[in-house]
Amino acid sequence: MELSAAALQLLCVILALLARSSIWASSPFHVEERDAKLRVPQLIQKYGYKMEEHQVPTEDGYLLGLYRIPGKRNSTISKNHPVLMMHSWFSSCADYVLIGPGNALGYLLADRGYDVWLGNARGNRYSRRHQKLKVRSKQFWDFSIHEIGYYDVPALIDYVLEKSGKKKLHYVGYSQGTIVSLVALSSRPEYNEKVIQVQLLSPAAYAYRSLSIVMRLLAYMAESLAGGYTAFGSHELLPNWRYQYEFYRALCPAPQQLLCRMLIYEVAGANPDQLDTKMLRIFLGHFPAGSGIKQFLHYAQYIREGIFRQFDYGDDRLNWAAYGSATAPRYNLTRVSTPVWTYYGLNDNVVNYRNVRRLERELPNLAGSYQVPDERFTHADFILSNNVKRVLYRKVIRNLEAAERGSN
Repeated sequence: MELSAAALQLLCVILALLARSSIWASSPFHVEERDAKLRVPQLIQKYGYKMEEHQVPTEDGYLLGLYRIPGKRNSTISKNHPVLMMHSWFSSCADYVLIGPGNALGYLLADRGYDVWLGNARGNRYSRRHQKLKVRSKQFWDFSIHEIGYYDVPALIDYVLEKSGKKKLHYVGYSQGTIVSLVALSSRPEYNEKVIQVQLLSPAAYAYRSLSIVMRLLAYMAESLAGGYTAFGSHELLPNWRYQYEFYRALCPAPQQLLCRMLIYEVAGANPDQLDTKMLRIFLGHFPAGSGIKQFLHYAQYIREGIFRQFDYGDDRLNWAAYGSATAPRYNLTRVSTPVWTYYGLNDNVVNYRNVRRLERELPNLAGSYQVPDERFTHADFILSNNVKRVLYRKVIRNLEAAERGSN
């Protein structure tokens, strides 16, 4: 009898260990659910990386949050050129650290000795300050994608170069982060001399072939939705808030998280095997992180019209006042002389691969193009997929390191 009890206990222990090992096997991310409630600086420090907080002023008075992860191989001065990383729409620099050490691109680069700088566009949760304007004022939110590219990206580039003592840097952008880099380099071509190479993850300059019904519907309803918001005195869309994680956890209870998964699959594309349950809950603590209404209207124009250009005011008089012409000017991509790598997925509902190929034809210095080998790879997979390090980040790092060697 005692032997049977001991055998039963041993069997229970073995089953528990097997269950635990199977969970870890299905998820490569060694993160904790409470990461959903931590800010990016807290996340970086929690996982043993040194971190610096910086605030960068732009020419038009915005104060941008910028976080530095000094390369682990040399915590003071890196021999490599610095890497500036810019996030997607409605998001923040959390894009590059959420899935944790050993997986997130920001950490992988720091582990290889790079001086990593995580930028934040005006209006998100880390860049909600201005030298003169109040964040609740209409004037604070009077910006589109153009201003992020024209003012924010150059300010961040200059600041990183000044602090690092380097003359050039690497640039990594994801989704909106790709658009604003192209705005910066085409509108202010002198900045091409300050960038070694650009890595564009899901480049979103052309979005008119979006397969997402929700995105297309929102694009065609954008003016009406914006009018409703502004009628109530709001010029900000979906800011990050204190109880965001608790709200989404209640709305999408584990383990199925049905509603949240359905929405992500519809907007970004469906790749269920690669979306970790715990990682989705952590992600929804950080996303959305805020956006301006005018910024949203600019995106809607990209989706509806398929033209990579400045914000169209929809009124000839306003366009004349802003641009000296009845139509908003297009961005001249022939002025982007910096070498550019593009990365795309075939199952990306936000950025259709055919739009990426169109962009590639218009770039004068395309260094290379990479189709992610996972045919179900989606827009969200660029930062959340279980296999993102294997199928994407290793390629990005190889390309960045080749560019680094070529710059010396």
